[in-house]
Amino acid sequence: MTDESRTAGASAGRRTFLRGLAGTAVAASFGDAFGLGGAGVPVGQQGSVLDLAATAEALSVTLYAQVLSRGSFVLTPDTADDLRGVLAAEAHHLELLRSLGGRPLTTTFALPPQLLTDAGVFADTALKLEQISTSAYLGATHQLAVTRPELAATMAQLAASEAQHLTLLSQLSGYGPFRDTLPAATFRRMADTAPALAPYLKTSQGQGSPLPADADVRRVLGTRPVPRGEAFVQLYRPAPGR
Repeated sequence: MTDESRTAGASAGRRTFLRGLAGTAVAASFGDAFGLGGAGVPVGQQGSVLDLAATAEALSVTLYAQVLSRGSFVLTPDTADDLRGVLAAEAHHLELLRSLGGRPLTTTFALPPQLLTDAGVFADTALKLEQISTSAYLGATHQLAVTRPELAATMAQLAASEAQHLTLLSQLSGYGPFRDTLPAATFRRMADTAPALAPYLKTSQGQGSPLPADADVRRVLGTRPVPRGEAFVQLYRPAPGR
């Protein structure tokens, strides 16, 4: 039985990255797709909260822009539009973090070699990165709650957005809606994300996928409208003297 027929049997008409891609390999189970191994091992402070957050967002922008502009596997029009929505959100997150002082630790990323040709590799990578991002923002919320509560609330907003991406990608990948009652509390603080992000930051000289310019992202998004929310830290400024 092909991936397509299995997906159709589970839910008729479900939109999935695997439509028309018989034989594409995906993670063996829903749980496998979210395996982070030892990603929660605490490490020393490696960049500020905002810098690490900006690095994760720059990585996500690079991933989605690459697939939407250069991917050779088949995406239905609806799926491509959904992914453009995710790209728009990640680009907005990066813009927000930069406005708050965050700077990516690198702008060149090590993405899997088959990312642009194998839908399963893309789905697995995107699911893992969205899980990392959701957990990372929860850790950042905890870390900043006492000293910078408005910024902590903004981290919670970002976690909520990444969780929406996670359940959308889960649905599109054929796993069905994300069913955990709570996102994984994998990281206690933002610095703990370093081991999870490290494999995507180790590039050989002259190689790797560069973060696309803002104009290139806009070109990929085309005419798609992008609803933009307001950040908590911008709506509720810290009280004077705090």
